[in-house]
Amino acid sequence: MQGAPRTVNNSRPRLPPSYGQGYHTDEVVPPLRIGTFVASRAGFFFGWWVVFASAAIVFLTGGTFFYGFSALFNPIVREFGWSRAAVSFAFSLRSEVGGIAAPIVGFLVDRVGPRRLMVFGVATVALGFVLLSQVQALWAFYGSVVVIAIGMSAAAGPVGIVAVAHWFRRRRGRALAFLAMGAGSSGIMVVVLAGLISAFDWRNALVIIAAVQLAVCVPLALSIHNRPEDIGLHPDGEAEVGPSPGDTAVAPGLAEPEGLTVRQALRSSAFWRLALAVSLGNLGAMAIIVHQIPFFTGSVGLSEGAAAASVTGMTLVSVGGRFGFGYVSDFMDKRFVMAGAYALLALAVLLFAAIHQPWQIFLVLPLFGLGWGGIIPVRPALQAELFGLRAFGAIQGLVFTIATLGGVVGPVFAGWMYDQTESYRLSFVVLAAATFLAVPLLVTLRRPSLSAAA
Repeated sequence: MQGAPRTVNNSRPRLPPSYGQGYHTDEVVPPLRIGTFVASRAGFFFGWWVVFASAAIVFLTGGTFFYGFSALFNPIVREFGWSRAAVSFAFSLRSEVGGIAAPIVGFLVDRVGPRRLMVFGVATVALGFVLLSQVQALWAFYGSVVVIAIGMSAAAGPVGIVAVAHWFRRRRGRALAFLAMGAGSSGIMVVVLAGLISAFDWRNALVIIAAVQLAVCVPLALSIHNRPEDIGLHPDGEAEVGPSPGDTAVAPGLAEPEGLTVRQALRSSAFWRLALAVSLGNLGAMAIIVHQIPFFTGSVGLSEGAAAASVTGMTLVSVGGRFGFGYVSDFMDKRFVMAGAYALLALAVLLFAAIHQPWQIFLVLPLFGLGWGGIIPVRPALQAELFGLRAFGAIQGLVFTIATLGGVVGPVFAGWMYDQTESYRLSFVVLAAATFLAVPLLVTLRRPSLSAAA
């Protein structure tokens, strides 16, 4: 006779007393227990602290350089006289190094967990910022960017995504959307960085940012627990009541296939379609992110301060895209949701070529922000749905390695086109067409069978 199915108790479980509940308000809480202390005192699921801490780390490390590079672009070109293609290559180099490091980081995060990698990553990014502040030659410029790229691979989005994916199951799309919203908000740092550059010059600004990264992000990284099981919790904060003797059934919706191995994923067409789609999307997206400020100042007539503010505006709009698309992906087919985001992104890149007046920026930037923002939380949610969590980090790293090719080619191509024609417009048209090719790849993507691999 089949036993009764397990029931799910929707009451919010408390953290074990040994994880933060024994502290008085006037005691100093060790970094390892900051998150559990706050979660237990506030009465919320610790997984949301993982989302917050990961988002804050991305905000101050990866996001600062990812979006802030555009603010550094003009000061570096003015000081050294390097070509735009040469300076753009630094951002592409960051993408390429990140792509090479991604499988290694993915392998490590599946085995040692996010916390140690994040601490290493934060320290390495800060070191890279200090080295960048001291460069006097192009080779040193590239070398410091390589250090930053290695740190970003361990501290920024990919590792945080793995952490959040393990803490949530039913609400994974929404949790990843909130993580992506934190990363999107890092566009605010473009204005901060531009202000620091104006007040202290770009070299001192980078040292200040590095100090803030170490002071804030290291304690946050130490506060993260890798999996809910580490502290006696379950994904989503749901508590399972133990089964009665002989019970073998599983609560509906709680069992998740173990997933594919890396080798099995590589043998599926879904992996290659997903990776190629992300790479094509990166062609247009990375070109705009790197060259947005130079384009607005040189071709549209904005001041550098106004151009920096436009980057912040775009990233803030992307927060809405990250939440909206991530939320919808919990209820709709993630393939179609992600394809819709890429279609919106391709349209925005095409319309960038038509911007001649400042007022037109207000029409195009929101489209770009929504499309770009929408892709970010849906991609890992779709990956988890396609391949499961058995080798999530390693598979993600391989996707990033292939996707990096677009991030390398797009910015360099746009910079080279400007050096040849003194205009970005033709490059934007070409890159928009390439970006749109991601749409049919995703719409026709077929899911591999997880049950056979579980």
